[in-house]
Amino acid sequence: MFEFRRLLVVVVAIGAPAVCAAGPKPDVENGKATFSTTCGVCHSVQKTGGPNQGPNLLGVVGRKAGSEPSFAMYSPALKASGITWSTKTLDTFLKNPMAKVPGTLMPILIADDKTRADVVAYLATLKKE
Repeated sequence: MFEFRRLLVVVVAIGAPAVCAAGPKPDVENGKATFSTTCGVCHSVQKTGGPNQGPNLLGVVGRKAGSEPSFAMYSPALKASGITWSTKTLDTFLKNPMAKVPGTLMPILIADDKTRADVVAYLATLKKE
């Protein structure tokens, strides 16, 4: 029994930092609410309609930056960025759009790591069908 306890302590000691470092799982519902109040002013996630000051973000994950055909006002910098949107690139971009793509027209950033993770998780759920 003593050996089992020792093994358990070792396993917990090794695994705990990795679990803690991962942080809480993103909250998609909070991401949706944040998107609606912060991003939804300019961006739509509907098949038709909605705001169009920014590109429609329905199906953004997996799409090449600057390629949404229904949006014609991309900055030359974003078009030339070579970015394909993934959860990682969206996270980096939303943390500081001007640092990720100097010359972008995207004026809003999401500095808080948890809130940004929530918004990115929400965007990842939006698929074009």
